[in-house]
Amino acid sequence: MLTRTVRRPAQHVRQFGSLLNMFQTSKMPRVPLSEGMVDVPAKAATSIVPTDAPAITTLPSGLRVVTCDDKSPVASVGVFVEAGQRFEDEYTQGSSLALERMILGPTQNHSALAMNRAVAGLGTGVSASASKELISYGAEVLRTDVPAMLQIFGEAICNPVINQWDVDAAKKMLSEQAEERQYLVDEVSMSDMAHSTAYVNTPLAFPSAPTTNAIEMISAEGVSAFMNAFYTAPNTVVAAVGVEHDEVVEAVDKYFGSLGGEKMSPMAAKYQGGEIQMPGYGSDGMAHVALSFESVNWTDDSLAAVSVLQMMMGGGGSFSAGGPGKGMYTRLYEQVLNKYGFVQSAMCSQVVYSDTGLFTLYGISFPQYANQLVAILVEQANKMAGPVNATELSRAKNLLKSYISMHLESRYGLSDDMGRAVIAYNQVKSAQELCAQVDAVTAKDVQEIAKKMLSTKLSVTALGDVSGLPSRDDVARQITEK
Repeated sequence: MLTRTVRRPAQHVRQFGSLLNMFQTSKMPRVPLSEGMVDVPAKAATSIVPTDAPAITTLPSGLRVVTCDDKSPVASVGVFVEAGQRFEDEYTQGSSLALERMILGPTQNHSALAMNRAVAGLGTGVSASASKELISYGAEVLRTDVPAMLQIFGEAICNPVINQWDVDAAKKMLSEQAEERQYLVDEVSMSDMAHSTAYVNTPLAFPSAPTTNAIEMISAEGVSAFMNAFYTAPNTVVAAVGVEHDEVVEAVDKYFGSLGGEKMSPMAAKYQGGEIQMPGYGSDGMAHVALSFESVNWTDDSLAAVSVLQMMMGGGGSFSAGGPGKGMYTRLYEQVLNKYGFVQSAMCSQVVYSDTGLFTLYGISFPQYANQLVAILVEQANKMAGPVNATELSRAKNLLKSYISMHLESRYGLSDDMGRAVIAYNQVKSAQELCAQVDAVTAKDVQEIAKKMLSTKLSVTALGDVSGLPSRDDVARQITEK
């Protein structure tokens, strides 16, 4: 057996010896670790988990405020505007992407420098996110600074000045991102392509990741028109965790008082299904295939069932950095990744909107196995409507409940959930209520929603080295419920 001797410099030994000698010669009294602290009364345990139900107030303008006080010294504040890519048209296309990068621009009362200095003065930063149906802004501050943060958000949302040079700066950032993603095929690009396939010639087909064509459409006039049309009080929700409700309502009424307008809704979704095959697209030399079906919307009674189905299908990559137990007992792991070595990734995803949803099975394989990959995805789609054993159902429900609970553990996750819930339902359901809905899902519920989705028109998205793949119609004929 090989041994290794590590020799440390003598100076280190002397330093350690001096340190040891200091403790040995200390005249401080030695107190056994088992002895309690003297004259320090035990402090009662406190919980930062909210105990009260979220409070919701609708201002006369239609703007809604939702809060939950967890008694923490730090608060999470978010502003949620019901707007996004599907609210855009040919004139305003790309506005959501630009606004995501222009949150702290100049206003009618303050310069961009003053806005940024005000945020820095609170010792925080501001995040912005744009999706298909929502543009959100968030920050975490001391609870005493919540009114000041709301003043900043109110300035940015109610009194913005959209300059062409600021839009050009945003377009430059978007162009750099688009250039990096030009030949990248990942979950984001596949999702954008799947939406283009499923919702042809509708705003839901507009990309969520920047593309050269979308960036070219962005203009200062278009961004201003977009904000004027959809940044209205009834389309806006302010959510906060870690602060008293009345304090937030007072600040919102003061700093968002100039926001008016009417409730604005996007163009109704029209799921059509279809096919996009782009042989040679991408730079990884792999075959990427996705089968998509129309799913449920936020208010559908089957939302819990389809969410359980997604957990049951699960999936991921052939290599998992999360270690054993990370979803490795889901169907796509057990029946695909563990069985077919040529499949590099197999996953199930769903996106939910106010009036539609998209459920997708997505796989990646070596190009010579592309046809087999399609057959495997078809097989898994058909099995969704088949028998569901009690063990996998229980495991999927527990996994979904753990995701719900973990998301609501953080202040940011809770404020995000409250804002989205008020927009979708005008109420906030607790983790216990959501988990109860999950517990109520039966195997029959999962089978029925699977059959309903499989009866919709199939959407096929294929990118990369996919020449010779069967057509959408050929694939659709293999789906059980067609």
